[in-house]
Amino acid sequence: MERQKNSSQVENLQMDHTIQTILNGTFPLPPQVADAREEAFAKVRALAKDKAKDGKQNNTAIGGQDTAHKNYKKMKKILFRGLVGTGVAAAAFSCIYIVNPSVVAQMPLVNHVFEQIGESLDFAGDYAALAEQVKEAEKGIESITVDGTTMTLSETYCNETALYLSLVIHSEEKFPDTFYDENGKPMINMYGQIDVDFDEEGAIDLVYVGDSEIDGKMIDDNTFAGVIRFDLGQHFSNKGVEIPDNYQVKLSVPQIVGTKLHDTRPEMPEELRQKYEIAMEENGLGLTDEDYERFTQEQKDIEYQLFNDMWNAYYELYPDRQTYPNQYDNWFMYGPWEFTFDVARNDEDVIHQELNDINENGLGIISVTKTPMEISVEMVENLDCYAAILDADGNLMGSGVPGYGNSAPIRGYDTSKIYVYVCDYEEYMDELDDVWWSGGYDESVRGEVFKELLDERSLYCKEIIFDE
Repeated sequence: MERQKNSSQVENLQMDHTIQTILNGTFPLPPQVADAREEAFAKVRALAKDKAKDGKQNNTAIGGQDTAHKNYKKMKKILFRGLVGTGVAAAAFSCIYIVNPSVVAQMPLVNHVFEQIGESLDFAGDYAALAEQVKEAEKGIESITVDGTTMTLSETYCNETALYLSLVIHSEEKFPDTFYDENGKPMINMYGQIDVDFDEEGAIDLVYVGDSEIDGKMIDDNTFAGVIRFDLGQHFSNKGVEIPDNYQVKLSVPQIVGTKLHDTRPEMPEELRQKYEIAMEENGLGLTDEDYERFTQEQKDIEYQLFNDMWNAYYELYPDRQTYPNQYDNWFMYGPWEFTFDVARNDEDVIHQELNDINENGLGIISVTKTPMEISVEMVENLDCYAAILDADGNLMGSGVPGYGNSAPIRGYDTSKIYVYVCDYEEYMDELDDVWWSGGYDESVRGEVFKELLDERSLYCKEIIFDE
């Protein structure tokens, strides 16, 4: 069935990145939700790829770009309902040796990663003025090389909200061809654990305290420089633990994973496609865009079930296609790379407000923190709600954030004051955020229109003014 133009394939890839960023964020996923995520990815992309050979993009089960957007929103719902933790499996150990620190110190990039890429980060800012060089075990910068891949920790910046760690990855072999996201950044992830000495919890999987994706850029064919953010403030605030002025961190990284520029997924077997198309015809369902637009809801449900049957049969043939990461979509570098280093907290230019503003329905804000890079709002936990942070002009900061513990970058926004809205989750996902993303408003009035809508429909709202 023809439901998409060729150009939308790129859009779907970009949508995958957005979904993947959300799903790999602060909240880890149980296996059943992870499987649902991968099935959604396949629905958005794989069928379109199969039909691209004859110049036609088939998205029978997608329903065009509008339905693809709804599928994306549906995935955010699945994510939000499935906040259960799972661990990341460790990779096999390899031979390790330490690079001479004096050699590493001669590399200008290693000492100045924040200076070179800080302004291009998602949480952009002048890190160079705030960061400190990493020192491991009272020595200089240490690099660890495993099977030809060297990881070097560069600098740290920590405040009460987050710990930012800059690093350089250098490979003796050229980096595999890697997919770049919509912001022109290579999609490279770091999986592992972090352990801090001020808490008795032990090692924490990185998915609990941040985004596994390393925010950075390729310096050359063999070198990648990036920053990873650990949301320690929110994680330990929920446990009633304060981040001290000085502490020690142990970081263990068993695996680095990149997204391939060209995936190698097995194509949908022709016999399964034919079975799907025959079943469609037997149910009196056409195979064109125009046919689908005329389907009743009952017919759409039938088509959706037939599509799922086809993909379930496909996954029985290729079960590893449901896992992430996998050999078809990703390339791998294996460690482990293990570091121990000291961190000093720096609260320069950090504004913290204790609000404890809770309404009669138990919704509200506990505290808000503004740092040189971000705004973090600690909220009362309610998984039936969705929170949006707007800047002084009514612009949505970030893409909207789930029910509590919300952070948004401040670069490009007027944060002299912000507005925090808590909305019914279903209503926000199904109706309210469509207004912001619809593109039907002039940029000069979009923030005003969106703010007026949230003023009317939210369950809780709060204006917060920062005295700077």
